[in-house]
Amino acid sequence: MIPREPTPRSSIDESKYIAAECPIHGWFVSGIRNSTNPRSLNNAVRYFAGGCPRCAAERKSKAIFEQSLIPPRFANKNFENYSVSGSCQQAVFETCKEFADKIIENIQNGRGLLLIGTPGTGKTHLGCSILSEAIWQGKTALFTTVGKMLSKIKTAWVAGAAVSQDELVKRFTEVEILVLDEIGAYRSLTEREKDLLFEIVNERYEQMHSTIFISNLQLSGRDSIDKYLEERIMDRICEQAQVLICNWESYRRN
Repeated sequence: MIPREPTPRSSIDESKYIAAECPIHGWFVSGIRNSTNPRSLNNAVRYFAGGCPRCAAERKSKAIFEQSLIPPRFANKNFENYSVSGSCQQAVFETCKEFADKIIENIQNGRGLLLIGTPGTGKTHLGCSILSEAIWQGKTALFTTVGKMLSKIKTAWVAGAAVSQDELVKRFTEVEILVLDEIGAYRSLTEREKDLLFEIVNERYEQMHSTIFISNLQLSGRDSIDKYLEERIMDRICEQAQVLICNWESYRRN
């Protein structure tokens, strides 16, 4: 995890390194003393270009965040401002927090989550909190809903479209972590739309890219995610994602 507290000067061995100070992040190594080379002139110093590495990491994170399409309402959502009440919600919160704490490992292993249950239970808040942590760690990330994703890809079906379907699909399959929200809110899927959704889920599954799936449907029964999606899609979701049931009272109604 990228350290968030200013780095003290005492953490740098100045017998070997040149220390420089960043007014925001504290001290950092700006060069190496070449004193170990007996032929070097006046113990020459080799400096690094680029300045404070934490400033550079934050600039990279900001660029990724701007490209992630996290909605403005959820841009500042995190685990610190997520309100918990009840043991079930606490268990889901802790699982999501642990997932975020191990985000590098989880992304490397293609692990994901399925947050499913009643509206207003903070599922999107938790999903965006995880996404923000991944961005802080420098991972490519994207937020979208099923409706927006399919609508975007379908623009390629128009004659003379500027971007091909393959290029648009690639946008959703190549990012290291994707939050796919509102599964089930989009009207009934046509066979072609189901094929598109399967292509994206399957490609991410095969490439071991992490996905956070979010739905207001139930896990099983008449109006369930199992009925909404094809079996081949659900099989891949269930294999790569831990299922978290979110059926506590809506915070919006409170």
